Amino acid sequence: MFKTAMLKAAMLKTVRLLWQEEDGVLSFEWSLLGVIVVFGIVGGLAGARDAIIDELGDTAQALLSIDQSYSFAGIPGVLDASVYTDVRVTVIDCDRNFADVGVPPLWDNES
Repeated sequence: MFKTAMLKAAMLKTVRLLWQEEDGVLSFEWSLLGVIVVFGIVGGLAGARDAIIDELGDTAQALLSIDQSYSFAGIPGVLDASVYTDVRVTVIDCDRNFADVGVPPLWDNES
């Protein structure tokens, strides 16, 4: 009981000293700023990753949907007719609803 009271008093004294500090930027403030910046960078990179994946998927779908079929009626008596039909490709979009590697679905809170 005595030890927790001393610990509480020491913590309150430290918080009071930090609160009244006016000598400039504290290391605590730099640490807090660094943590916030890192969180922002991680969130921004995750958003950029998702946007890049979506755009590359859209580009792939657009390239696969280019139809190169053609027909040529020919010239009567000179050239035969010619036809080429391009095979249609089915695009399956990535839904990003997949389980994490090594995590059983029972423990995966995101799915």
